[in-house]
Amino acid sequence: MAIFAVFALYAAFLLKLLLFSRAPGSERSINLIPFASIAEYAFSHSPGTERVAFANVVGNILIFIPLGVYASWLRHRAAARPTMFTVASVSVAVEIIQGVFAVGASDIDDVILNCVGGLIGMLAFWLLSAILRKRSRERTAMAVFSVLSMPVWVYFFFIIRLRM
Repeated sequence: MAIFAVFALYAAFLLKLLLFSRAPGSERSINLIPFASIAEYAFSHSPGTERVAFANVVGNILIFIPLGVYASWLRHRAAARPTMFTVASVSVAVEIIQGVFAVGASDIDDVILNCVGGLIGMLAFWLLSAILRKRSRERTAMAVFSVLSMPVWVYFFFIIRLRM
């Protein structure tokens, strides 16, 4: 039960961060050229860009690591492809919603970075599975991980004001 409760809290935070942190109609931009935003960050020399670039690149990766872990756990016997399809589908759906409702920048680079995060989460779960070897131990480890991460998600969801 703890695993599903924390997953729901994580999903609510993800929705708040990605879809409800900006007013509808506040921002609309679309980039369909892979690595264009990342290249712009890498080669820009304007002041303050480094911090924004780091937050965007690392943030897009980090925020999808838990989805990779939970998707792998929920789809235990699934191969990598269906799990990554789930992560990519969530990311693409978020980018489409951001574009339609103008609540963020729709960027293919975000999808790529989100998938990297999901892949890291999936690989971390597979490593955990290989170490623990039994589904009951995996469930226990996921419950402990979920309970330990709950204060973090509560803090992010209720305490931090997300205005971007």
